[in-house]
Amino acid sequence: MLKFVFDTNVLVSALISTRGNPALLLDKAGKNYTLFISKDILTELEDVISRDKFGFTEEEVNTIIEAIISFSEVINPEIKLDVIKSDPDDNKILECAVACGASYIVSGDRHLLELKKYGKIKIITPKTALDLIK
Repeated sequence: MLKFVFDTNVLVSALISTRGNPALLLDKAGKNYTLFISKDILTELEDVISRDKFGFTEEEVNTIIEAIISFSEVINPEIKLDVIKSDPDDNKILECAVACGASYIVSGDRHLLELKKYGKIKIITPKTALDLIK
């Protein structure tokens, strides 16, 4: 089965718009591919969706995090990378992907997409990922 790691922006997009490609892709997690996520990514996701502009209550944030954990493989990468100098926060996505041996990183972030690949891991958009699993 394919192994995917989602960038935080893909997860946030899936939560904001249930009809967009990120949401459609997230809906297939565990069925068409295995989703891997690290504790660092979960922490960042929780921080982002807790912001007032998203309008989630603390209870909704906790439910969202628990739901994502329920259909993901949570890992704790032991490696630290310093590949993306212009946005060091993006390195946590690469660390997770390397640690789990991901096939793909799914992102909407230009810093990651500009890499195109890291080692054998391809970096693709949610649309491309959806096309892959159809």
